[in-house]
Amino acid sequence: MFKNHLKIALRILLRNKVYSFVNILGLAIGVSACLVIYLLVSFELSFEDFQPDRERIYRVTSGFKGQQGENYYNPGLSAPMPASLAQEISGIEYLSACHVWSARTSLPNDKKDGKNPAKIWKNDNSEVLVCQPEYFKIFNYEWLAGSPKTALTTPNQVVLSQTEAEKYFGKIPLAQVLGKQLYFNDSLATTVTGVVKDFPVNSDFKFKNFISFKSIEAKNWRKEFQLDQWTNTNSSSMAFVKLTQNAKANTVNAQFPAFLKKHLDQKDEWNNGRMLSLQALSDIHFSDTLQDNFSRQVHLPTLYTLLGIAGFLLLIAAINYVNLSTAQSITRVKEIGVRKVLGSNRKTLVIQFLCETFIITTLAVFFSVLLVEPILWIFKEFIPKELSFNVLSPNILGFLGIITLGTCVLSGLYPAWMISAYQPVSSLKNQVSSGGQTRTALLRKALITFQFTASQVFILGTIIVATQSKYMLSKDLGFKKDAIVNFHTDWNDVNSNKKNVLIQKLKQIPEIAIVSLGETPARNGYSTNRVTYKEGEKEIKLDVHRRTIDENYIPMFGIKILAGRNITNSDTAKEFIINETYAKALGFKKPEQAVGHFLVYSGGKGDYKLPIVGVVADFHLQSLHKAIQPLYMMSETKYESAINVKIHSKGQSSTDFKTVLAKIEKAYKEIYPNSYEEFSPHFFDESIAKFYEKEERFAKILNTATGVAILISCMGLFGLVAFTTQQRTKEIGIRKVLGASVMQIMQLLSKDFLKLVILGIFIATPIAYWAMNQWLQDFAYRIDISWWIFTLGGIASITIALISVSYQSVKAALMNPVKSLRTE
Repeated sequence: MFKNHLKIALRILLRNKVYSFVNILGLAIGVSACLVIYLLVSFELSFEDFQPDRERIYRVTSGFKGQQGENYYNPGLSAPMPASLAQEISGIEYLSACHVWSARTSLPNDKKDGKNPAKIWKNDNSEVLVCQPEYFKIFNYEWLAGSPKTALTTPNQVVLSQTEAEKYFGKIPLAQVLGKQLYFNDSLATTVTGVVKDFPVNSDFKFKNFISFKSIEAKNWRKEFQLDQWTNTNSSSMAFVKLTQNAKANTVNAQFPAFLKKHLDQKDEWNNGRMLSLQALSDIHFSDTLQDNFSRQVHLPTLYTLLGIAGFLLLIAAINYVNLSTAQSITRVKEIGVRKVLGSNRKTLVIQFLCETFIITTLAVFFSVLLVEPILWIFKEFIPKELSFNVLSPNILGFLGIITLGTCVLSGLYPAWMISAYQPVSSLKNQVSSGGQTRTALLRKALITFQFTASQVFILGTIIVATQSKYMLSKDLGFKKDAIVNFHTDWNDVNSNKKNVLIQKLKQIPEIAIVSLGETPARNGYSTNRVTYKEGEKEIKLDVHRRTIDENYIPMFGIKILAGRNITNSDTAKEFIINETYAKALGFKKPEQAVGHFLVYSGGKGDYKLPIVGVVADFHLQSLHKAIQPLYMMSETKYESAINVKIHSKGQSSTDFKTVLAKIEKAYKEIYPNSYEEFSPHFFDESIAKFYEKEERFAKILNTATGVAILISCMGLFGLVAFTTQQRTKEIGIRKVLGASVMQIMQLLSKDFLKLVILGIFIATPIAYWAMNQWLQDFAYRIDISWWIFTLGGIASITIALISVSYQSVKAALMNPVKSLRTE
């Protein structure tokens, strides 16, 4: 019986090739979008799900309250805290202090011999972790050599991941790796005491070198890792805990205020605003307030938005099928009547029509699988490199099965139920109930309106995102950014004169206009310091952003001096330049009033009281997501590793810039032949653009979703107009004989559909306004949503709909009326 249904279904689909093609293509596009989004979302949501007892694992994080009452957070904590937390806080089963360390690695026999350079591996912030043995009790690693009981219990021990062991020592038996030596930063000698299996790709914990914590408790390392500094908080210094079986995070959090009160000086008002709290392991991958230097944060609302987009696209594709099926139902009434007369019941007819839907859906799913790899390639810059597609994966097969059955039921059940309801006598006499047809027509209109409402929301969202992106990239940031290259030298090169020698070499390159030391004006992340201003009884303490600069910095970036003078070069801080916002926060109404006053800040050797020698106009310190904050700048060139180079840009081509960069690199390598810091130049304007990578990804996703939604909607509209035209062939012929023009025929066929499109525009406008206004709240500096955006979006929708309708309308209007009237 089922075989019979399939045979008949195939015949009917082949007989109606255009409608079958429209349905299969529309569903294939919708399903492929769903499949790609499922791959991405399921991958991101699976992070750390392989970890046993993951619901009991947390990170201890810090919070601070600013002068204006705002809260900000740090994923780290003061380095001495973990030891006391482990002793004083109940509910913790295991605690491990950890330090993320950016350290280079070398083998003992690779030391420089005077002729050949040492073999050095550069590890980034996600690869080296200094930790206590309890780390391996909190996180479950598979041990391939060595034992967690003894691996990190004494100084100068290191545990390696399998890939790291093979990188350093080749593919030898892992047991032979034990006992071998490694140097970190040339000064920390370690012995390998264990090898563990690498974590799966769906983990942010990509550490590969685990150094025993006792290695840095020695006197010469304590200062570098700030092990005695209770008031300093660094995101690289962390503590992970595993709670006892019945402990609750809220219970542990409630103990932190008393702990801070016990260990911190409460007379210092800064400590009154400090907080500690537990961050769940599952939140690390998605947190937008706690950004560390080893994990890859993902915006969770964006994932939910993607799921919503996937659902909408599949729904729009299903609506096409429902519309075309119900529209075609009028051509199958006699077939239904004959089937019922010959003994078919409604259940049999429903199964027959669902078989047709099943074939279409199965073909659509098959084609959607073929589209996945090309889509992943197109979006490779936005998709994690670890993500892969295996159609034979049980999860993928299960998802495809659910999509096939779900789409089949969603798309086919109503048309099958509605078509099978026709009475046999009325069907054979071509007297189908007008009431039923009216209800069907109303549903069809409602579905078309829904399709174009969704498409219009996407169109308006695309326009607003594009407008905000253009605003961000073109807004005056208060400094010049073109043709400026920045790079870093070794951060710990503070006692040699190499940096100054390199600067002199760079100045000799004719294409270079000016060279400056200092971090760029705007950057991701921030460095702040607590600064005090005291005038009589008046005292203002603020957490102030800082930049270390030289005298060429302000001229190079074109920063405007409002009062006072430029800074003078100095190895140690002697004077301040502040921005206009900081001057106002100190109570000065005019910039020149601030010049000559003194500020006190805490340095490495105590407090320093230094004069303000200048005030500059405000410029953006971070992206436009953040408002401009108080800033001080000082010259402390001894400790600055960032170099900025302004290239003569007039008449320069991209090839010329490459030539200049090659000259800069040559000079760099002459001065730093074995530098830990690789020469890695960045054009400043490109760095600014990277501030908005999240928005760029969202814009590309929205653009694609808009295009797909419009394509599917237009395909459905095209099919419906083609069907309507076919049904009204004789009417069109009669109207032409009676004198109707081509334009009048086009208006006749188009107006009903355009009314629905316009209705969709009116419904979509408030929805899009609300949604995009919420999105814009993430920016401190943003566009206003103007009326022209909705006008442009409406015109775009109507134009697209007209293009979809016009081909069939013109074709019908130009048809020979004699031929039309002869059609049976």
